[in-house]
Amino acid sequence: MTTPLTVALVTPLTGPNAAQGLAGLRGVTLWARDERLPAPWDEVSLTAYDAHPEPAAAMRAAAAAHPDALLGPYGNRAALAAYGATDRVVFNTGAPSTRFVRQAFPNVVNIAAATSTWPRGVLSLVRANDRRARKVVLLASGDNAVEITSLTRAAAAAQAFEVTSHVFPPGRATLAASRLPPGDILIVHAAPDDELAAANILLRRPWRAAAFSTAVSAQATASLGDLRERLLAPGSWLPESTRATSTGPTAREFTADYTELHGVAPTETAAWAYVSGLILGRAIRFCGGIQDTSVLAAARGIDTTTLLGRFRLDEATGLQVGHQIPIVQWQDGISHTVWPRDAARATFAHPRLITRSPAIAPRPVAR
Repeated sequence: MTTPLTVALVTPLTGPNAAQGLAGLRGVTLWARDERLPAPWDEVSLTAYDAHPEPAAAMRAAAAAHPDALLGPYGNRAALAAYGATDRVVFNTGAPSTRFVRQAFPNVVNIAAATSTWPRGVLSLVRANDRRARKVVLLASGDNAVEITSLTRAAAAAQAFEVTSHVFPPGRATLAASRLPPGDILIVHAAPDDELAAANILLRRPWRAAAFSTAVSAQATASLGDLRERLLAPGSWLPESTRATSTGPTAREFTADYTELHGVAPTETAAWAYVSGLILGRAIRFCGGIQDTSVLAAARGIDTTTLLGRFRLDEATGLQVGHQIPIVQWQDGISHTVWPRDAARATFAHPRLITRSPAIAPRPVAR
């Protein structure tokens, strides 16, 4: 007779975020197949609940089934609704945001570093190589604009930078970019189309370093031509990394296993979800039980390394502070990880060379 560990995953399986939600489900499915738990559990039984269009209702339905553990969902808005609908412990598989601090969500276990923390890596990288740079210019839009502005200002102050920031409505990037003042470092965080419009204006200026949140994609940046050279961007994770881990497989091993099982390569969301399972399993092994209070206490005390890098929760906030978002740089048409140092695959090329691509015609400036 088997004794399964019952796990419920609440995440979008239909709707606009279905692709990310299904990737997370595939990641958790792989973990459930491979996890080895102590007695009395001899397998993991996974049930998925569709968070679209009502994430709170989906979470209530999942909790009503009394699973041993809850995971999910993808997306900040869905997570806000879902986490507010239960007092159970939930492992945050796909909403890396500073909103989920312990003071507001005491039962949430954050797996990945908040997405809005990526400028911190950019500023640390530049400061480690450039003592002259002083002025940071930030252009932001979207749901995370306020969050990223606040975190960038804090990170800049710690590195002795000054910050000028501007938040603009989606779809108005051309006008916003035309009004930005000069500076040493440019940081842009917006939707892909807005970032591309801003890049065609701003990357013609003499920044010492420039970083765009969506520039990690070769497809999204292909039209920039030579303007992409030495551009920085937040990476997601390193799927081919062979760095040793303390918990679970290496990134390369995970990538191979995931691809073999599902027939597609894993995404960042799939990796987050898989690591959520790893941390849940480690917490259960540590505390020897499945009671929420015990599992939560165990998770808060874990300090380990996974395929995403280090895992460690901040004691005061409950945010993920062990994991760092990699920073990549485009060099000769290829993106290389240049930060953090222990994950770097190439030397940071600095300062940024100002080149002009004849393939791009200047865009008109909105008035």
